[in-house]
Order: sequence, then C-alpha cells, then structure tokens
Amino acid sequence: MDVRLKRWIGLTGLLFVILVVVSGAVMGPMPPNSNASAAQVVAFYSKHKSGVELSAYIVELSVFVAVIFFWYLRDLVATVEANRRLATIGFVGVVIFAVQGGLTASVKWALADAVNHVAPTTMQTLGVLQNDGSTFLGGVGQAVFLIATGIALIRSGVLARWLGWVGVVFGVVALALPFIGPIPAGLWVLIASIVILVRERGGVPSPDVPDRLAQAS
Repeated sequence: MDVRLKRWIGLTGLLFVILVVVSGAVMGPMPPNSNASAAQVVAFYSKHKSGVELSAYIVELSVFVAVIFFWYLRDLVATVEANRRLATIGFVGVVIFAVQGGLTASVKWALADAVNHVAPTTMQTLGVLQNDGSTFLGGVGQAVFLIATGIALIRSGVLARWLGWVGVVFGVVALALPFIGPIPAGLWVLIASIVILVRERGGVPSPDVPDRLAQAS
C-alpha cells in the first residue's frame, strides 16, 4: 500500500476520534439517564436543543469518516493473504457499529426536534432509546471488529502484534461492557492511527509482512 495512503489512513483515524469527542462535548452536560422523569428529559433537551442538533450532525460525519478509515484499514490488514477473511469479518463489525452510530444521530435529532412539540412521555421514551436503545448493537459491532482485526494482527504483524493483543482485549471489554459506548474502539483507533503515522513518518516497514513479489517468484 502506498505510503501516502497509509498516512491518510492514520490522519482519518485521528479525525474520527476527534469528531466522536467533539460530538459529546457540544451537547453540554451529560443527558438525563434512563431513570429520569419526563419533566427532566424535556427540560434538558429544551435547554440544549442547538447543541444536541449539532451533535447529531457531527455523529453523522464521524460515521462517514469512520467507514472510510476502517475500509482502508481493512485493505491494509488484508495485504496478507491469510488475513483476508478476518479483515472482512472485522469490517462487518464496522458496519454494525456504523448502524449504531446512525441510530444514535437519528434519535438525538428526534429529541431536539420534538421537544416542546410532543407529549413529555414521548420525550422520556426517546430519552431511554438514546441511552439504551442501540447499546448492545454498538458493543457487538466493536467486539467483532476489534477481536477479528486483533487476531489478524497477532497472526501476521501487519502493524504490530502488541496492537493486535490490545484489540482483542478491548473487544472483550466492548462485548462485556457495552454501556461504556465507543470508548474501546475509539482508544484502539487512536493508538492504531498513531502507530501508522509514526511508522510511515519514520520509514519503518511493517514487521513480518510477506513480500508478494518474493512469494510470486
């Protein structure tokens, strides 16, 4: 894979992490939890309507950037023939995770758009969906991506074997604790992006990657 393209992969990964962080920051304080009363939910989304709408747009953009990043990461992992199935399985996890992101953005927008126009109990229901509705979907998606990609890296060392072990551990955490949101995937992407950028900037080749030309000969 072209060195310039690898650098763009690393930069895109960093952009994804930044967008996820910003999407949470623009909302203001943490939204009411699932035990909040209807009045509390309405009060919060009335006060932070603009921030929630902006957050929904940023989540949408982060999903767009994420799909680009993870697709090219899939290609990088799949440069080793033995990794191709695992790379594809990992990208299936990305698709699941992306669907969860799209649902999150949609419910955020619905909460901001509907406040003061629908019954408070409807807002309360939307609030529960925002907090818990797609939690396990995101956890499964993260786990599939992190574990499959992690195993591929452990087997081949395309980037670094230790990064593969980190991915497997984070994947197990995402599966066991889906309520912590995109933190495991976000941390792994941050680490992976830094590894890619440092390697390419320093001209360090990926270890243990078979040379296709040598194999062909």
